[in-house]
Amino acid sequence: MNRLFNVILFVFITFVLIQGCSVTRKINAADILSQTKIQFINFNLDSVEIYKDLFPESVMPAGSLLPNPQVVALVQDFARGILEKELGIITLTAEINAKNNSKDTLWITDLKGNLHLDTVMELPLLLKDSVQMIPGDNRIFISTKMPIDKRIFLLKDVSSASVKGSITVAFQPSQDSISFDFHEKKSISIEEKQLLMDNARNSILNKIINDWVGAIKF
Repeated sequence: MNRLFNVILFVFITFVLIQGCSVTRKINAADILSQTKIQFINFNLDSVEIYKDLFPESVMPAGSLLPNPQVVALVQDFARGILEKELGIITLTAEINAKNNSKDTLWITDLKGNLHLDTVMELPLLLKDSVQMIPGDNRIFISTKMPIDKRIFLLKDVSSASVKGSITVAFQPSQDSISFDFHEKKSISIEEKQLLMDNARNSILNKIINDWVGAIKF
């Protein structure tokens, strides 16, 4: 009986110690995160994918240098801010500076969430690569995909962005990870909106025109 009691006591103490270490790690990680200041740097437009079925074979006579009139109409409508159907997908990367004001290092191993642009659009967010967040400035890159539909013209009216999700961290890549929920909100300046709109519009038009040239039938 005494031996059984000792085994139970040992298991209980071990469990308490493990839980205590876990709680301590979470408190320490939370302390580092609380001393980290996040600053948005910019949005980079990585790629534009235009759906192939938007460019049917040209109905012009063989050997004609004239483009498909349906494609011309699509380009003209888009330039005027008219979009009746989804054209494709834009892949964006948000570049963020995380200034770690503590003296400790923390690994960010995962980040998942959703970006809400007012009530216009909700976009999924994913961490591109794990980040070793050392004391001082650290660059973090987060990717998202945005559909190319009529809502893209409403981005000029968006005044704020909110991000809600979870971040997973560890003191060493080999250690057990710790997760925290977060919910942040940020005002969007006129300059940021204009830059994103200009980059998106130019990249989409260039991609459509390139695919248009490739769709001409000789």
